[in-house]
Amino acid sequence: MGSAAEKIDDSVSPLRAGPVVSRQNSKLFPALFRLIDVNHRLTVMEIGPALTETVSFFSEFKCRLHFVDLYNEPFVREDQARLSEKELRHAFEEHFRFPQGTKIDICLFWDFLCYLDDPALRAFNSALRPWIHPGTRAHGYGVHHLAIRLENIQYGVLKKDLLSIRDRSTEQLPYHPHSQIEMHDMLNCFDFERGLLLADGKLEMLLKPRA
Repeated sequence: MGSAAEKIDDSVSPLRAGPVVSRQNSKLFPALFRLIDVNHRLTVMEIGPALTETVSFFSEFKCRLHFVDLYNEPFVREDQARLSEKELRHAFEEHFRFPQGTKIDICLFWDFLCYLDDPALRAFNSALRPWIHPGTRAHGYGVHHLAIRLENIQYGVLKKDLLSIRDRSTEQLPYHPHSQIEMHDMLNCFDFERGLLLADGKLEMLLKPRA
């Protein structure tokens, strides 16, 4: 076992969110740990708040956690449609100001990419690119068909193969689902390594950096 996980900022405290509504098994999430060397200190970035179960899970590893709760940022929630791609990129870059030399090993996107319109997704891609390396892996959810509507839920990590799911307390973000082809074009710092179609029409994704 490694030392307890470190957070990006000592002022960030784990969030005791509402009760877990359900638990969801994941066949791809464990692959994040098979593909990287867990004996070395990991750097993990999650798009979302620091939920207690996620912090507890990663405390079993020697790692540094960066929680970037973009779901509640006004530039995403309220201003996304009126901002230019350049303005959006600068906004994402401000939230990705990690310590110099940081390289992220694991990115947890959850369903966040489905709430970015085309310019915002390209801006997110450009802002994140400097922080990944050839061994980075990312996990997230998309949709198999654009007609599928995602629920307004929040994910956490209970075990390597078990996620927590609870209802979000905030209104759902404007919805911008992307096809796999669109995702490949606009999130072009990553390639699909594996994809798994779930029973509810969601697409679970494991991503690796594009060569």
